[in-house]
Amino acid sequence: MLDSCGRRIDYLRLSVTDLCNYRCRYCMPEEGVFKRPHGDILSIEVLEEIARAAVGLGITKIRLTGGEPLVRRGIVELCRRLRAIPELKELCLTTNGSLLPELARPLRDAGVDRLNISLDTLRPDRFAAITRRGALDDVLSGIRAAEAAGFDHLKFDTVLIGGFNDDEIADFVGLTENHPWEVRFIELMPMGPCACWDKSCFLPGTTVLDRCPDLQPIPAEGVARRYKHQSYKGTVGLISPVSHDFCADCRRIRVTADGKLKGCLHSREEIALRGLHGWELENAIRRGILQKPQRHHLAERSSDTPRNMNQIGG
Repeated sequence: MLDSCGRRIDYLRLSVTDLCNYRCRYCMPEEGVFKRPHGDILSIEVLEEIARAAVGLGITKIRLTGGEPLVRRGIVELCRRLRAIPELKELCLTTNGSLLPELARPLRDAGVDRLNISLDTLRPDRFAAITRRGALDDVLSGIRAAEAAGFDHLKFDTVLIGGFNDDEIADFVGLTENHPWEVRFIELMPMGPCACWDKSCFLPGTTVLDRCPDLQPIPAEGVARRYKHQSYKGTVGLISPVSHDFCADCRRIRVTADGKLKGCLHSREEIALRGLHGWELENAIRRGILQKPQRHHLAERSSDTPRNMNQIGG
């Protein structure tokens, strides 16, 4: 389906929870988030119903997000249900990786096509500091479990933070030398807890190219500009929502865990889907697509959304 700007919207990011077993400093407050009553979060059945309605309107790719989606009870069953939707071409999931040792194989068996693993540092002390409670070894074990389960072309999402992990850029690029992985550097966005951070924390994606001049451009994929070292097996992606406004190419909508459709991550506008069925549900999703904003305004100001990232879906 086309939105009002002529963009073909075929990608749904479906959040299954706003809870997480980490407390990443740019994403969540240290004390975590208020645990909603069970009835406030969409059930597995309703998530499936929304997904089927969206696919009926032209969505061909669904990514499950959170919070941390693997803390959601019934996540494997949800994946199995979504994979059974005939017109759905791709089912993906973004995770911090800590629970993959137990869940990588069940997720693969349930039909998940691809995993993105959030990984902001390769140093144990920094990992504990940025997550406030995580252990790097857990994620490394998760990566090994994912590969053993058949997830070969893993993607790693690394939020680029000046003064924290920019001295690890070459180390992250080095991960692509012997593996067919893609390391994707994502510009830190001024929203939620980090909206008031010092400007030095917000680095442009081109910092990666400055530090690693041997990277050569290859065809883009979605919103990621992609690069490759000629002798490495994997690739590097740059996702630059602040310095390189890619809104004209955005093809996604989002549904939060409490049932609100967002046409843009950074917009205040939301459409309630909870309680809608059949034609009413399809019409609400259609309206959300048609009302998708032309662009965000991160280059001029902080994000307009009052939600933290974990409340929207990363």
